[in-house]
Amino acid sequence: MRSSPAAVQPGSVPGTDAPRRATLLRLVGAGVMLTVMADTTATTLAVGLMRNSAAGNGMPLNDLVWLTSAAFVPIAALLASAGRWADLFGRRRVLVIGLLVFVAGGIATLTLPSWPAVLAARAVQGAGAAAMIPASLAVLLGELPEQQRRGAIALWSSASGLGCLLMQAGSGWLAAGFGWRALFAPVVVTGVLLLVACAWLPPGTNRATARSRPDLLGGCLLAASIAALVLAISKMTTWGMDSAWLACAALVLLVAALAQARRHRVPAIDLTLWRRPGFAWGWLATWGFGMLSYGLLTLQPLYLLQLGFPMMEVALWLTPTSVAMVITAWLGGKIVRKLGPYGLIYLGAAVCGGSCVVALAQTTPNLWGLAASIGIGIGVGALAPGTSMATTLTAQPHQYASAVGAAVMSRMVGGAVGVATVSVIIDHPFMAGPLGGLASALAICVAVSVLVGSLALIKMLRMPHATGEVMVLVPRRMLLELRTTLATVAAEADALQAAQLAGESPAISPTTAIPQQRRATAPAPAMRATAGSPTRPLGGTLVRSPEGLSSWQ
Repeated sequence: MRSSPAAVQPGSVPGTDAPRRATLLRLVGAGVMLTVMADTTATTLAVGLMRNSAAGNGMPLNDLVWLTSAAFVPIAALLASAGRWADLFGRRRVLVIGLLVFVAGGIATLTLPSWPAVLAARAVQGAGAAAMIPASLAVLLGELPEQQRRGAIALWSSASGLGCLLMQAGSGWLAAGFGWRALFAPVVVTGVLLLVACAWLPPGTNRATARSRPDLLGGCLLAASIAALVLAISKMTTWGMDSAWLACAALVLLVAALAQARRHRVPAIDLTLWRRPGFAWGWLATWGFGMLSYGLLTLQPLYLLQLGFPMMEVALWLTPTSVAMVITAWLGGKIVRKLGPYGLIYLGAAVCGGSCVVALAQTTPNLWGLAASIGIGIGVGALAPGTSMATTLTAQPHQYASAVGAAVMSRMVGGAVGVATVSVIIDHPFMAGPLGGLASALAICVAVSVLVGSLALIKMLRMPHATGEVMVLVPRRMLLELRTTLATVAAEADALQAAQLAGESPAISPTTAIPQQRRATAPAPAMRATAGSPTRPLGGTLVRSPEGLSSWQ
């Protein structure tokens, strides 16, 4: 039986160092996601603080949220290319480069005085995160055995909730003592620690293609396309028709990037991913998850700070959401074995949408609002591993970073849409009342939850057996081929034995030595695997050629 690619990687070779290396792989992979999510949480908290204090200089919310969008644009624009290059030129190498860029951008965010310089520094951090995210999970999946990959994805996903929790727990003290910029200091420290840990990681290089020239033109076209699309969405209310023209330009650039990918030997966009069963469904569900999760992440602190709560109490109100998210994401790795990725997505969308409906009925923070907040954490915590598995596990092992990059790109584009939509609707609500902006934004979140749940339900109803268990289907096919081969070998052994017995009696020909009863009961395999040829259905009886070879006809 063929061995898994992970089984021949340095990190998965049995030995005394294997457990320690596996632990290091998990810590680094989870640490990267923890750092990125803590940085995103710090951004949303900083936006709320600046909106409700003099630090914002009276800027409208649509401009303040660019502290978040400035990082989302390069993340969404570069993720697919970064994941592709990590698969080709070394996952550890790309991870280290991403960490260096991320730490440099964080230091600039802490020190640069002007608002445009801060936004530029946030864009640099986003570019670093775009390289870190796919490379970290690809290193983790590429070095672990198949039976441990689902747990690794669950850990990687739950680490994002832990990063959100830790940032919310310490945000009140940091902001009260040092201002909103101090919220970005912890991610710089963790980035430096992850850089040190990378020295002990396996390189994860695909040597077969490591010398191929990357598709730089295709990468630039894709980055420009996604950046233009996110910018058009974020500024649609202020730029008017200019945003529509910018969206059209983004579409043209995307078509050019796809055309370049069809021609290049090592394209920036791995088009073969989209031919994998279920990848497109997972990609769409991930997009909806990004819009829902980041929209809610922006909405919650804005609502509490608008009611006049101090930052310390805001952190206490947000902590149960993050705790529920961490626990559910960790349990999702176990639940998915029974429900499948799309069952987990459907469950998370239903819980998240129902919790938003409960929150809509509340006018002030109370116990029902707290319960709804916990429900939102449970729903988001279930969606995180479900969407990650629905996309990542459809790829081949050598495509892990590409699949992660494409999936997280989808999440970040959805997140940019969610943040922009929330900021616009809060200032321009379509529902009446003193909290019309909050109610309008929550109504949009309910609609997105219904959309994501419907996608998962349709997928489950159309293909009940296809719950994303590609890793189970492949070994099953291999076992069927093995059974066929063994049946053929057993039939040939019977024929040889009969021929030897027939050699003692000259009246019996070797070609007719197989007893009729034995021939009738010999197992006729449904599939036959031959070297260098695909499996094909066969049936009939065993025929022996003059050269002594057997075949089924």
